[in-house]
Amino acid sequence: MCKVILVTGGARAGKSAYAEKMADDEAGVLFIATATACDDEMEERIKFHRQNRPESWMTWERYHGLADIEKEFSIDSFGTIMLDCVVNLLMGILYDQAPDADNFNTEDFESVVQTTTLEIDSLCRFAVEHKKRLIIVTNEIGMGIVPETRYARYFRDALGHLNKHIARLSDEVILMVSGLPIALK
Repeated sequence: MCKVILVTGGARAGKSAYAEKMADDEAGVLFIATATACDDEMEERIKFHRQNRPESWMTWERYHGLADIEKEFSIDSFGTIMLDCVVNLLMGILYDQAPDADNFNTEDFESVVQTTTLEIDSLCRFAVEHKKRLIIVTNEIGMGIVPETRYARYFRDALGHLNKHIARLSDEVILMVSGLPIALK
């Protein structure tokens, strides 16, 4: 059962719905929700997802401190961990470490990528060590136009580096396109 699965794709491609179906586990599911409510619209999105998530699932709302999983939850209370999603995890860490879009540098972004990588790596280590299935949802944002701002270009690049890193660690990689899963690995 110990397996790391990455589900990726574009916006509204069906990534979360596919991952949620895959996550259903009689041994229990720990859902790590990484989004934070930065405005009213995001608050509504979070509320919608909370209401539509299975009640039997345990939810952990955070984008940092994933190494604390053992302090927060009984290891025997779940067989699957689902993290949704890497974009919000990266965004939260970015806003913590480099919040000023006008005054940042390459080193700031390298630090953000390093911190985010450490969070993902700690979760992967935990899953492997405790024989848990780990499903990670992320987005492919580098397939469109080049972002207008330097900050957005760095974010796109950072996510691309993280996605490659997670794909290397994963046993399976699924690309969602128009609601259809395509097995990449």
